[in-house]
Amino acid sequence: MKPIEGSLSFFETSDGLKTAGFLLRGTKDTVVVFVHGMGGNFYKQGFLYGARELFKKGISFFSFNTRGAEIIKDFRDLEGNHHLLGTAFENFEESTWDIQAAIEYLESLGYKDIHLMGHSTGCQKMLYYAYKSVDDRVKSLIHLSPAEDYEIWKNSLGSEFEKFLSLARQMVEEGRDNEIILPLYEKTGEFWSAHRFLSFASRDNLEAKMFNYEELHIFSKVKLPTMVVLGKEDPYFPKGVGWYAERLKHAYRGERIEIVIMEGDHSFHGFEKELFKNIGDFVSSVR
Repeated sequence: MKPIEGSLSFFETSDGLKTAGFLLRGTKDTVVVFVHGMGGNFYKQGFLYGARELFKKGISFFSFNTRGAEIIKDFRDLEGNHHLLGTAFENFEESTWDIQAAIEYLESLGYKDIHLMGHSTGCQKMLYYAYKSVDDRVKSLIHLSPAEDYEIWKNSLGSEFEKFLSLARQMVEEGRDNEIILPLYEKTGEFWSAHRFLSFASRDNLEAKMFNYEELHIFSKVKLPTMVVLGKEDPYFPKGVGWYAERLKHAYRGERIEIVIMEGDHSFHGFEKELFKNIGDFVSSVR
């Protein structure tokens, strides 16, 4: 594959955490900001190659690491202290600091029209940011595969879901909220601290409410122009993508929502070029 031309960027969050990103700079003052999902990072190869379709329209693309990057990741703050974060340990609500920092960094570079694009759990993060901040610098939201982690894990764990939920709650009550749930790792091979698992597996928490498809209360409160892209072969939409598309369309209360159902799996492998052509058309039409 050919190298991707762009610039490596370094910036810090309001709580002093250092992070990094990659900017493909177009000719306009419009930029699409990629918020990755669980275990993701700013160098998601398929999306970076696909984003060259935006470049053809003069639109920039900025991909960056939130504090939930990868599974377990060491971050440093401005004083050089280490912070063990990543998907297994992050605090969902703190993702707003990461998105705000990215927007402020891009604003310092002269960008005026900022479009947030989330993938998977990144959709929950950017929706929460838009809901909480009402940031008028954000011109639209682009949701790629906005699956519900609560539903995914409840289906995956089946009858054992409540057992692990109870265990996580017990660990938090004992002050072990930042410890890995070892029985869950032994069953699934995945690392989750107790507080992080509860964040998406308990309806008491905001993250588990972002894409509760039975209600979509928070989604309905955000009225920015919105695009949703769903892959026909995505296994994380067990009722069929059409059912989820109808729920989103019915819940939306803004002036414009565009829902695209296209070929592809959860990450649109092999269809990134078509994906970003659609995104570029949408962004170019937002006024």
